[in-house]
Amino acid sequence: MGTRHLSTIPDRLELVRLRYEEGLSRRMVGARLGYSRKWVRHWSRRYRQGGTAALQPVAHPRPGPLAHFAPAVARAVLAYRRTHPRMGARRARVVLDQDPTLRGERLPAVRTLERAWKQAGLLASHPPVTKPPPTSALPPPQPHAVWQLDHQDHLSATGIGTGLVLQSIRDPHAALTIGADVFWGPGGAYTVADDLLFDALRRRFVQWGRPETLSVDRGVRFLGQAQRTFPSRLELLCVGWGVRVHQIRPGRPTDQGAVERLHQTLDAVFIGPTFADLPALQAALDTHQADLNERFPSRAKGCAGQAPLIVHPHAGHSDRPFDPAQEWETFDLAAVHRFLATWKWYRTADKHGAQVSFGHRNYSLGKAYRGTTVALRFSADPPEVVVYELGVASEDLGPEIKRFHCPFFDKERILGDSTVAWRPPRPGVHEHDAPLLMTGGPSL
Repeated sequence: MGTRHLSTIPDRLELVRLRYEEGLSRRMVGARLGYSRKWVRHWSRRYRQGGTAALQPVAHPRPGPLAHFAPAVARAVLAYRRTHPRMGARRARVVLDQDPTLRGERLPAVRTLERAWKQAGLLASHPPVTKPPPTSALPPPQPHAVWQLDHQDHLSATGIGTGLVLQSIRDPHAALTIGADVFWGPGGAYTVADDLLFDALRRRFVQWGRPETLSVDRGVRFLGQAQRTFPSRLELLCVGWGVRVHQIRPGRPTDQGAVERLHQTLDAVFIGPTFADLPALQAALDTHQADLNERFPSRAKGCAGQAPLIVHPHAGHSDRPFDPAQEWETFDLAAVHRFLATWKWYRTADKHGAQVSFGHRNYSLGKAYRGTTVALRFSADPPEVVVYELGVASEDLGPEIKRFHCPFFDKERILGDSTVAWRPPRPGVHEHDAPLLMTGGPSL
């Protein structure tokens, strides 16, 4: 007779009755119950050593963060969280360490406490967070492969006053000073109108051609909010222009070392002379920019003490032209839609009106979704934002809730107003009243 590896609790109790009350032998008990003598011997020994309780299944510790700690420690860890639901794991670790009943026991680390609470359902899991697409990698170094863009705030000039903002652009490989544009902004670059900053960038495109990549830091004017919950207008513009945006590492201004050093060079223009107005200061910056590129010896690596355009004569243009008169027609809105489709947004509806905020507007989801976290994705055909319930896994999408049009992603909103690039007249505005096209040079 083969050995059976599984048995029920009633069979084990019956074994005890037959063996120790009726006095049957192991062979007779096994034959009556249908088990081998080895099985009878095993459970007879268990009964003699531990009584009826030993016939119960062995309670193996549940796999998890606390499986290798003493049961008293595991109970104390969970009991503390149930008693103090708003206290953190660090505080719990201190309290457990001072508990006299746990003296001498090995205690879990802070991270292990958090994992144990989460497994027991005592720690609320964080809702998913918005995930922007990863920043683009830098291309191989060559002239106009990368432009470093940065702002300098709260500058002052004699005759104009304090409250100037400088938008500087530098090509780190060719050591070219691409742009030095000044604006009036007492509150910093954040208070300068987007359209003014972008028009200055357009003028530099006209002068030098478009770069492959624009390198920026986490400034509000470049990438929007620090939390990166929404694409900035600069990002959308660059995608439509065919220019990649590269975000430097947080807290690493040395990644923008070339343009940071340019700030110091351009600061000298502000000191000393008296300027009648902002255009006069801009003219002085334009002259200094031309001198830096064409005449002044450069200490940059690769220039060997010569002016950048003497060492790199072919760097006068990127061979990627930009025509502001054709911007409206050539702007690649389909590329913008593909870029938006890579974003993964999450929003939690408020508990009163069940609204979510998106693109500076509120959208109602219905009372059934009060306080609910939902996923939002961009759909290109038609260009709409689609709201979904969350799926089972973190990246899964549940049923669709609603769709809405986001004006922030419209071509008109992205391109904005311009005194450099042509725009179709708005309804009710005659052609001669539309903004003038200015392509004469980089001056403001």
